[in-house]
Amino acid sequence: MEERLDKGYKIAYVGNNLLSVGFKIAGITESYVASDSAQAESRMKELTTRSDIGIIIITSSVRKLIKDRRLSEAISSSLLPLVMEIPELNEQVLEEDTLRNLIMRAIGIDITKNV
Repeated sequence: MEERLDKGYKIAYVGNNLLSVGFKIAGITESYVASDSAQAESRMKELTTRSDIGIIIITSSVRKLIKDRRLSEAISSSLLPLVMEIPELNEQVLEEDTLRNLIMRAIGIDITKNV
């Protein structure tokens, strides 16, 4: 495992065209546009199997396009590459819910239960 952590990993983005341009400007060269289920699933299957990708950033709309149950489960449970879902532009998101989901993925339990 330590060998894998020493390796330099790339960050990839899959989502809409506008954010893709922004991520490219920010220096993320692995930036892809997906506008339908076939594109989203194909790109995510490719990126999740690549050994040089450490983080995959996807938009919530791309996440909703993924209908393949196995791929969806793999995305939800993957630690390397870590798949991070971000909201679309102007999408209303509850910050506490997003943080809660990230904590649950990281440690495997819901620390907010029965609080």
